[in-house]
Amino acid sequence: MRRRRSAVEAEKARLLALCALPAAVTVLVLVAWPIWLTFELSLHRVRLFDILRDRPLAFTTANYERLLGDARFWESLANTGIFVTGSVGLAILWGLGSALLLDRRFPCRAAVRLAVILPWAVPASIGSLVWMFLADGHLGLFNHLLLSIGLIAEPIAFLVHHQFAMPMVILAQAWHAYPFFTVMLLAALQAVPAELHDAARVDGATPLQRFRHITLPALRNTLVVTGFLSVLAAIRDVETILVMTGGGPGRATETLAVRIWNESFRFYDIGFGAAQGVVAFTLSLLLMGFALRRLMRSFWG
Repeated sequence: MRRRRSAVEAEKARLLALCALPAAVTVLVLVAWPIWLTFELSLHRVRLFDILRDRPLAFTTANYERLLGDARFWESLANTGIFVTGSVGLAILWGLGSALLLDRRFPCRAAVRLAVILPWAVPASIGSLVWMFLADGHLGLFNHLLLSIGLIAEPIAFLVHHQFAMPMVILAQAWHAYPFFTVMLLAALQAVPAELHDAARVDGATPLQRFRHITLPALRNTLVVTGFLSVLAAIRDVETILVMTGGGPGRATETLAVRIWNESFRFYDIGFGAAQGVVAFTLSLLLMGFALRRLMRSFWG
């Protein structure tokens, strides 16, 4: 009986392995292989059109040595930190506020839900183009509103001023990302038993106390997962900045992803761009490890 049971279990394990094989092959082809090619390119001094030529190239660490001494790289890394922190933080607050609103019952709630989620369906390039026109120094809606209420005396070209360009691209990215937080946090809110809030209300807890001691703990794991995914998306975001500012004015909004695109497809320095891509991938892996560690602690103490 034991032999028969072990044979059945072994057959089941082989069947599960065969079922997982297509997914594993797909991951290797679509993910692992491009990562390896990027790492290999980063160890060569190669231009974009050199990769079409069939000639041997010597391995070198020159791209990484150049990277460590490149002031623009460290500036783009700092810009990435500002962009990611600002856009994800604002999207979380925006999404949490809209989720708390949509969790309540009010007239036309279905229409409001559709309107809140709509930015998520708009392609990033189109949404960025809309925000570029909104922030235009001559015809933009922002200038019109600020002039109408008397906060400014003359129009401001938001996207060509160092102090305004980064906040504008952060606002555009947060607008595009917040519906994701809204959907996920709304689902988590609706999973909280209403009896907890009723009991706390009977005990005299204020709305702020109920939010702090009931709502936030229930949303913690969802916030970790959604925040982590949004951070990864913001790190690799290129469309928003390329459409709105192109990385300018100067290099005020040039994040690491935009720098990689510029080096690879504007200056055709594929090797140097690949080296920066490896750095970005390493940062993403570190963030992934941190997020998984937090999740493991939440689930298993």
